[in-house]
Amino acid sequence: MHDDTFARRRSAAVARAAVSVHPIQPERAEGSFVWDAAGRRYIDWTTGIAVMNIGHSHPRVVEAVREQSARFQHLCFAVGMHESYVAVAERLNALAPGPSTKRTFLVNSGAEAVENAVKIARVATGRQGIVAFTHAFHGRTHMALSLTAKAVPYKAGFAPRAAEIYRAPYPYLYRNPYGLEGDAATDAYVRALEDMVSTTVGESEVAAFLIEPVAGEGGFIPAPGRFLRALRAYATRIGALWIDDEVQAGMGRTGRWWAVDHEELEPDLLVTAKALASGFPLGAVVGTADVMDRVGPGMLGSTFGGNPTACAAALATFDVIEDEGLLARAQTIGARLQDRLGALATRVDGIGDVRGLGAMVGLEFVRPGTHEPDGETVGRVVSESRDRGLLLLPTGTHGNVIRLLPPLRMDDAVLEEGIDLLEASVIAAVSGEGVLA
Repeated sequence: MHDDTFARRRSAAVARAAVSVHPIQPERAEGSFVWDAAGRRYIDWTTGIAVMNIGHSHPRVVEAVREQSARFQHLCFAVGMHESYVAVAERLNALAPGPSTKRTFLVNSGAEAVENAVKIARVATGRQGIVAFTHAFHGRTHMALSLTAKAVPYKAGFAPRAAEIYRAPYPYLYRNPYGLEGDAATDAYVRALEDMVSTTVGESEVAAFLIEPVAGEGGFIPAPGRFLRALRAYATRIGALWIDDEVQAGMGRTGRWWAVDHEELEPDLLVTAKALASGFPLGAVVGTADVMDRVGPGMLGSTFGGNPTACAAALATFDVIEDEGLLARAQTIGARLQDRLGALATRVDGIGDVRGLGAMVGLEFVRPGTHEPDGETVGRVVSESRDRGLLLLPTGTHGNVIRLLPPLRMDDAVLEEGIDLLEASVIAAVSGEGVLA
């Protein structure tokens, strides 16, 4: 089938609001690679936006799905209790941050997990206020888009938005408005949060704080541990809950099961999805038993949430991460990325910041000699990389960050090949001498 024929079919059949970053037609994927309809191979550093953490079509996931779907594909947990739902809940409860006894509720996606976490927090506390942060992305459903920070394209036009949503500044140290660095900048963000809550919301009105420990769509911005510890302490002090959004950062991506594990912190509620079931729709809310048990029977539900085939994929995914040592591998990959890209930044004036946690690394571009965001160069880098055989994605509130999400099973040779391609693409894009020049 010719590309122009497919493009016409897509235009005629698909809502124009649904876009694709890359003008390719994927037909096959395995491990670290994707092949398009023309047979061209790409190294995939998108992993379906942090979904295929263990790589494409892992044999253990494929076999688990095949075996479960042959037995039965769906009944609905509300109809009858299938064992795999309970098994996934047990695994998540055991892996969740902190020592408290946990409970899990399964859903279909990250947005649905966020919606339910907010419901749980409001019932558990008897309060309504939810404090989210700038640079946040929590999904596209009504409550989730209301919690998301970026207006275009996520929120603009979709009104009215959910009530009792408030926003505090996310600790984006590279762009902090205080003219401070390190702990001093972090402490300024903590003071801004507490001042906003006490003067604008009222501490007694806050049901929960909702934060990504690494802001994903906002630009792959790790929140300093000092800030997360202060947030935990503040939430406890005012009787509010802490909802930890690990939809993109979780499931081993940062080198621990959850990004907050790096700080040994325990949120009251954790939401996860994306990599949880390696491409099958599954999300979860995991919370302390004390909080989760305050919501009565029948108050939560999902027709497809905890589908047995998705649960089978999740159980296999847990096993692969553990058996293949992928938490340690994520740290190794991340260290290598930051080392080589940090060196590149010393040679390319337009790279303002290289940052990340584990194998979740962001490359922020600015106009040379300034902090002014440079999204145009990012667009050229993404195109240049694709033309060289590397799939990347842009991100960031200002569209000026490249997010790097390599599969955690990627071997050293492919990792180095990918970095070489990225370096060449950056240099070509900055110089204006690339494939598209």
